[in-house]
Amino acid sequence: MKKAVLAVAAVAVLVAVGLGAWLALGGDDETSVRDTCGGNAYELAVEDEDGQVEVTFELQAANAGETWQVLVEQGDRTLLDGSRTTDEDAELDVDVPANGDDGDEFTVTATPEGGEPCVARLTR
Repeated sequence: MKKAVLAVAAVAVLVAVGLGAWLALGGDDETSVRDTCGGNAYELAVEDEDGQVEVTFELQAANAGETWQVLVEQGDRTLLDGSRTTDEDAELDVDVPANGDDGDEFTVTATPEGGEPCVARLTR
C-alpha cells in the first residue's frame, strides 16, 4: 500500500513540475477554428511559437491527388498564393510563417479545380 501511495505522489510531483516548467516558459499560444465547407472539414490555426507566428490550414478533401488553389492572407498581406495537391489520405496541409506585427486577421481561401471556394477566417 505504501508503494502505491508513493508512486501516486511521485506522478503528481512530475506532473506539477512539468506543468510549472511549461507555464514558466510561456507555452505556445494557439488560436484555431474548425468547420466544414462544401462537405470538406477544415481547421485553421495560428500559433505563436518561439517568437514566430505560424499559420496552419488542414482540409480533409474527398480524394487523394486533388489540386486546390490556396490563398493565405494576413489582413491585406498575401502570405501564400499557389496550388497544392491533396496527399494519399486526401488531406491538404499548408503551413506558412506570418509576421506578428501585420495584424490578427487571417483568411484562407482554398478552391478545388472546377469547384466552389472554401473560405476559412480566424481572428486571434
